Amino acid sequence: MKKYIPITSKMCMTRDVGTEGNLFGGNMMAWMDEAASIYARIYTGMPHLVTLKFEEVMFRRMVKVGQIVEFFASNPRVGRTSITFDLEARVEDEVVFHTSTTFVALDEEGNPTEIKR
Repeated sequence: MKKYIPITSKMCMTRDVGTEGNLFGGNMMAWMDEAASIYARIYTGMPHLVTLKFEEVMFRRMVKVGQIVEFFASNPRVGRTSITFDLEARVEDEVVFHTSTTFVALDEEGNPTEIKR
């Protein structure tokens, strides 16, 4: 069983939802990208990382106004210049979104650089 590490939380607000009263998928993606970025920086200690990719994007359940979305990471795999890990969003312990993501470490000129932990 994978151990998930808590990263951060967001509260779904009125400004975050569409006409059907559900969280916009784009907002969830932005939140996931932010949470992933936080985890990648903390785990690697690298100050400059960028998103390379998200694997399959599947929204498993609707998120409504007032619900708190909690973000978790697990299974980090560090390569020479990148880190890949699983990312999950939960509402009341129910998974609402799950994916795998990869970030690349950059030097000051924006070129991929070795991750030194």
